[in-house]
Amino acid sequence: MSNGTISRKAWLALIAAGLAMFLVGVDGSVVNVAFPSFRRDFDGVTNAQLSWVLNAYVLVYAALLVVSGRLADRAGRLRVMSLGLIVFVVASIGVAAAPVPSFLVGMRALQGIGAALITPASMGLVIASWPPERRATAVTLWGACFASANGFGPAIGAGIIELASWRWAFMINLPIGVVAFVLSNRVFSETPKDDSAAKPDVVGGALLSSATALVVLAIVQGREWGWLSIGTVISVLIGVTLFGSFAYRNKRHPEPILPRALVQIQSFRRASVALFIFTLGMYALMLSLVLFLTDAWEYSIGVTGLSTAVGALAVTIGATFAGPLADRYGHRSVAGPGTFICAFGMFWWITMLGEQANYWSGYLPGLLLSATGMGMTLGVLAAAGVSEVTPEYFSLAGGVTQTARQFGGALGLAAMFAITGEPANPSEAYDLYKWAFGFIMISSLVACVLVSRVKTPKPQTS
Repeated sequence: MSNGTISRKAWLALIAAGLAMFLVGVDGSVVNVAFPSFRRDFDGVTNAQLSWVLNAYVLVYAALLVVSGRLADRAGRLRVMSLGLIVFVVASIGVAAAPVPSFLVGMRALQGIGAALITPASMGLVIASWPPERRATAVTLWGACFASANGFGPAIGAGIIELASWRWAFMINLPIGVVAFVLSNRVFSETPKDDSAAKPDVVGGALLSSATALVVLAIVQGREWGWLSIGTVISVLIGVTLFGSFAYRNKRHPEPILPRALVQIQSFRRASVALFIFTLGMYALMLSLVLFLTDAWEYSIGVTGLSTAVGALAVTIGATFAGPLADRYGHRSVAGPGTFICAFGMFWWITMLGEQANYWSGYLPGLLLSATGMGMTLGVLAAAGVSEVTPEYFSLAGGVTQTARQFGGALGLAAMFAITGEPANPSEAYDLYKWAFGFIMISSLVACVLVSRVKTPKPQTS
């Protein structure tokens, strides 16, 4: 495949791994559209408390991605991905059966473990199956499966919720997971075990996870506790201290969770930072585009799902073209405009959305712009992060870039909840979500500046 020709096996590998990521993505978007149903089903639960239905998953997912990447490179990528599919499906059944919010949060955390096992292993399998000069196409299409699932999920979930309940919406993970498991075990050959591969620094991962959880807790509860309250200040101080402990340990540990061989790769480092900043806004966007319609315009769940479904097409189309363009012209030539287009979509919403519903002239153009920009950016930045990585670090590097993405998402969601709080009426919701859109716009513009500094190998033109 030295000439860049894509074999049938490579395409089948992408389909199998992409289906596994579709499973992870569709679940996340179903959670977003089911959020209003959670509030009705569990009386007396606040938005800040229910945010842990999202954050428990995101934090566990992010905390284990690097460890899982190390494990996949060491013990076998197919083996790890298969285990992840089993854990994810079992946890999904638990979510569907959750009797109380605490059990729901626990099962979401278990889903995070499954997703963490799936993601870097599937990414490593795809990268190893495609020629280096077409890596951006492979990683972007792999990411597009996740992104399109995030887009189509609200329509799928809303339809099921309208016909049955939010519990049945999570049962769609069962057939998808079974198909992904069977297909991947037919398509992939297990990678050989590497007994010399480094064991992950579990303590370092725990420090990083705990630090992030405390900072997110402060942001989520800051509005309720008070931004200068003892609880908020202590959470931030302990979180910052743990971040410092992680940095100290990571620098001196013989096998750090972030290996020096990876950190020294400039494209990997800068792309990961840009991905972190961009997803601060993107995860907030994926939830706020649903909650704005239900809270400010009082759309039903069914109508909300249909109203946001077109965004999935824009994400998919943007991602489909972004990979080949990045292979031809370079990663930042695609991701840079993508971040700016997303920011412009938020500017459109801020200036054009009405307090009374104006879907066609206000909501839809901004949705198409932001979704297209998202599709152009997320997968391309992930591809930029692994563009100069050697084969023994494929899954590990994928785990680190996705860790940056998930930590950004966790903080972004927390910031969005801190901004919007619990609107008392549609008019207040309209005003508060405008501020949230401003936060998303700023994060996209900052990411645009960071993308301009991501330098990757010059594309090889035929």
